[in-house]
Parts: sequence; structure tokens; C-alpha cells
Amino acid sequence: MSRRLAVIGAGPIGLEMARFASAAGFDIRVYEAATIGGNLTAVRDVPLFTPFEMNSTVEARASLRRAGATLPPDDALLTAGELVSRCLLPMASLPELRGRIEEQTRVTAVGRDDLTKAKEIVATGATGRAERPFILRLETPGGSRLAAADIVIDASGTLSHPLATGPGGIPAIGEDALGDRFDRHLLPTRGATRSRFEGRRVLLIGCGYSAATALTDFETLAREGAGPTRVDWVLRDRGNMVFDQEPDDPLPARSALGRVANGIAARAPWLTRHAGCVIQAYERVEDGSTLVRLRTPAGREKSLTVDRVYSLAGYRPDVELFRELQIHLCYASEGPMALASAILAARATNPVQIRDCLAQKTHGPETLRTTEPNFYVIGAKSYGRNPGFFLRLGFQQIREVALLLPCAAPVAG
Repeated sequence: MSRRLAVIGAGPIGLEMARFASAAGFDIRVYEAATIGGNLTAVRDVPLFTPFEMNSTVEARASLRRAGATLPPDDALLTAGELVSRCLLPMASLPELRGRIEEQTRVTAVGRDDLTKAKEIVATGATGRAERPFILRLETPGGSRLAAADIVIDASGTLSHPLATGPGGIPAIGEDALGDRFDRHLLPTRGATRSRFEGRRVLLIGCGYSAATALTDFETLAREGAGPTRVDWVLRDRGNMVFDQEPDDPLPARSALGRVANGIAARAPWLTRHAGCVIQAYERVEDGSTLVRLRTPAGREKSLTVDRVYSLAGYRPDVELFRELQIHLCYASEGPMALASAILAARATNPVQIRDCLAQKTHGPETLRTTEPNFYVIGAKSYGRNPGFFLRLGFQQIREVALLLPCAAPVAG
């Protein structure tokens, strides 16, 4: 019997990991909390600034063509939804993956059968943990159940856990009570953005490329007479040029987005920047609006009244999922410690890696080995809170993890 390998997440990295492992002879099962490519579908109209060849592998494209799929050109710039419909869904239909993906199945916890977290501590040299199967708790529309696996690969990403918006990364006072007045992800379509924000006063939080995308959406809606009446933007103080503009950027679409967003930031009459301010509290007002209390860089307090909050401040990994495993995590990034240490060391010697995702490199198979035998974290979640991950890195990680996996069929004792 082949070894059972469970993949958590059916995004680009999870599906490619499953395809690769199936070809190697593992008995695979993929568990996806939403639908195939769900995180991409949630922002389906957002353009990707990396070309198709960077968002898929040579092997996957070859498999899809053999199966009769018509693929985009390698240099095509797709939207998030197009990547799902033109690549991920056809991948899920390949013979090696068909029937092995369980959608609407959320993995809420992973443990070891008959071993608690404190038993058979790996650091002592004990080997008992590796001999016990993993147990996964699954939540489905039909109820809860357990599943077993010999190897678990967590490719669930980070988008399910947005960062809080208060001082020091903790929730601001009243943040948890705002409910549906708060959006923490880019909306899937411009129509949804218009419906949510037209004629409203908006608090925008963040200064990454998601915030740049939000600004360009607002500007387009403003030209159509359908934008917010006012946008108050809380962001780090990065001077006049908020979004990086690297000369000779190898990703022209990224450069163009930053250039347009910097222009909007400098001139839009509906936009007020609050650079360096810190959100202290949110208070619900009887008329349905929200009072936002800020602390300025000079230590003074000021208040804003808004109708909606649009927080695009980043995300963190869900470490509760493997709380009962012996995973050594970085105290700063919450990524697995071996990889986090390698990333930190690389950035110390090559600071450009902090600024540009294309400068990121993988750091060898051993940095993907966690302190829990046969449990691996790959994709965006492996970087924890570190910026700069992109799909090509995840595809390289799959090849490195493959060098660490035990053989597909267990060896007879």
C-alpha cells in the first residue's frame, strides 16, 4: 500500500504538490476549505502582474496539454479568476488528481494518533512520533470527521487570517465589534467594490500592492461618478512615493500599478493621507457610522468619521492548525524556524531581497524540514509574516520537499 499524503489547500502550490506526489506514487488527498483556487476566486477580477509561466510549472503545463487543455501563452497576464479557470480547474481534472480533492473541507487541527504534543519529544532523539500516523480533524457541511495520513503538507496560505489594525499589531479597541462594516480582503469585482463603497466615507489601511489596487479601483469609480465621497488612508510614512518604483522592473505590470497608484496618492481630491498615524479605537455611532480615533506621529489624538473600513494591512499564518504538533516557529515571522533563519541570514547579506520578491531564493531542502517528522509547510505560509513570497518560490519548494519525502511505498520490516 502506498503512503498516504495529505495536502492542505487546493491553490496553485497545493495542487502542484499533489500532482507531483501522485506521479511519485503516493496515495494523495487534498483538503480545501472553500473551492479549488478559492483565495484567487475571492479576488477574481484582480490582475496578476506575474506572467502565466511564473504561475505554473513546465510539468503541469505539459500534463495539461497532453490532456487536451488549451492554455494561455506563457507571457500572458491573467486575472486571478482566469488563473483558476484556465489552469487550476483543468489541473484538478487530470487523472492523477481527479476524485482526490475534497472541497468545502476545512482542516481545523492536525495531531499524531495516540501521541500528545509533549510525548516523544523529537529533540531527545526519540523516533516514536515518526511511526505514528497523523490525524486530521475535518469540518464539512455534513459535519466533522477524522482522517489519517502518513505525511502532511500544509499549503493553506495566510489569507484566512488578516492582521489586526491596532497599535503594535493587536486589535484596536472596538475592532472586533465592527462586524460587516469591516472588509479585510480585496473585493472580487469592481462591481462589488462599487456596491460596497459608492457614496460612502472609507477608511483605507495598508501600503502594499493590495492598497495600490484599491486606490486604482477607487479612481476608476470616481471618474464614473460612483466612488467613495472621501477616503482617509492610514499608512506607514514612506514619503511622497508610497509604492516602490524600481528602475527596469522585470515585471512591467507591477511597475505600472505602482506608478498609477503613486499618482493617485499625490493628486486625488477625494483622498486624505494619514501617514504614520496609529489606529487606537473604533466606536460605533448611532447613525450607522464609525468614529475612528488615531494617534499622530507627534503623539496627538485626532478622530475621523467613516462609514466603512477597508483594511489591506497583510495576513499571518494559522498556527493553531498544527498547535498539537512539535513545530519550532520563528518568534518574529511565525514561519518554521529553519526556513525563517535562512531567510533572515540571506537578507542580511543581500538587502535587495527585502524589497523585491523576484530576488528571493529557496534555501535548500533542509530548511523545509520541520521539527515534526513528515510534516512540511510550503507556499506563502512557509514565509509566515515575511513579505516577498511568490508562486515560483513555492514551485521550487515542492522539488526540494520531494528530496525529503520517504519512498511512496512503505518498506517491509
